[in-house]
Amino acid sequence: MATIAIENVRKTYPGGIEVIKGLDLSIAAGELVVLVGPSGCGKSTLLRMIAGLESITAGEIAIGGRVVNNLEPAERDIAMVFQNYALYPHMSVRGNLEYGLKNRGTPRAEIDARVKEAARILEIEPFLDRKPRQLSGGQRQRVAMGRAIVRKPQAFLFDEPLSNLDAKLRGHMRVEIRRLQRTLGTTLVYVTHDQLEAMTLADKLVVMNGGAIEQQGSPLELYGDPQTLFVAGFMGSPGMNLIDVAQLRAAGATLPDAVPAGTGVIGIRPEDVFLEAGRVDGPAITLPARIEAVEMVGAESLAYAAVGGLSQSVVLRIPGAWTGHADTAADLHLPLTRLHCFSKETGRKVPLSAPALAA
Repeated sequence: MATIAIENVRKTYPGGIEVIKGLDLSIAAGELVVLVGPSGCGKSTLLRMIAGLESITAGEIAIGGRVVNNLEPAERDIAMVFQNYALYPHMSVRGNLEYGLKNRGTPRAEIDARVKEAARILEIEPFLDRKPRQLSGGQRQRVAMGRAIVRKPQAFLFDEPLSNLDAKLRGHMRVEIRRLQRTLGTTLVYVTHDQLEAMTLADKLVVMNGGAIEQQGSPLELYGDPQTLFVAGFMGSPGMNLIDVAQLRAAGATLPDAVPAGTGVIGIRPEDVFLEAGRVDGPAITLPARIEAVEMVGAESLAYAAVGGLSQSVVLRIPGAWTGHADTAADLHLPLTRLHCFSKETGRKVPLSAPALAA
């Protein structure tokens, strides 16, 4: 396993198009870091620069304490797993696993031992003599991971490896990847646009936007304490309710003193909005609303409430089945302790006023 240090890295394409903007990121040895963000945010470009498949314009990348800016991909001692598996169709599974080791001149006995161990870990022993076309998507992805494992690299790089799989198989493979990483103890950098993958896999989650890092930390830190409007709206499904303060005031709502000056947007998670005042512990904002629609999503319901003066619905996450009716008047209770306040101008979080909150 190895540390990965990225310092002030930039990537500018011809024409002055800057896609990575002075980015700093430190990845500890044995850590599983997930890069997540919308399409075009630069996450795959950053991964390819770590791998050496994309040159950097400025800055420094070090793997295991060694600066790799000018090293070819094969010299960086990393292994990459792609979305499209990148298997050789004319070779058997065994042949695909052996290929890189043969090219390196690895002794036959060691090749056999490494292939056997990787096949055992990934439970693909029965498929070693099959061709990739004879395998399911999940089995092909296991082979792609096996090809990385046999190399025993300092770090694994995964670029949206589960995008081609159906939802059920993606869930299974997420568990397998996490188990594999813990078993091997290898540093792993994983790129995805799927929030569920990001939240369930990561030791450290890095949210990117416009070629820069918006916020990094544990998944629970980013979900529970987003520091920017972008992270608040991006993390979570459904996302955080982001309510325009000017619209609220224009509709006649009075905000408590705990909401500080400079707040342009208040945010609250769907699970923190309540229909029953008795479930709220402490002061709250109460908004008259009308339930417009309800969706049953397994063990819970999502209710969409229209609030007079607001341009968007407020979403509530309700445990169990919804027993009421759509088009029903209701009061929404927003506990102050669950509110997040943001500046419209900077997009940054504004702390709640603690003295006012205590009062």
